[in-house]
Amino acid sequence: MTGKKQPMYIVMFRFVVKPGKEAQFLAAWPTTTQGIYLFKGSLGSRLHRNKNGEFIAYAQWPDEATWQAAASIEMSEDYEQSREDMRAALNLESTEILHEMEVEVDYLQRRPFAV
Repeated sequence: MTGKKQPMYIVMFRFVVKPGKEAQFLAAWPTTTQGIYLFKGSLGSRLHRNKNGEFIAYAQWPDEATWQAAASIEMSEDYEQSREDMRAALNLESTEILHEMEVEVDYLQRRPFAV
């Protein structure tokens, strides 16, 4: 359904990593994200670093209800440990949700456009 409104919910975060904890944060990110996908129903996420060196994440969810319900769902012990490792690397007081939004038009492509 490329180019049409999608039933998808997006959450953007700004992660503030404690000094000296960047490697810990980056090591825990993939496993934590995988656990959220497997146990909490996310559609995955992307972690970016902007020109100021800040970590900005873009997480996709099937809908807002799934995003809201995820907070009360526990993952397996290994994934929860990875999440705790990630959180321990963060300055949680400064980490924030930048945006919560619905997808209006989805035209991201994983392969070249067929024109």
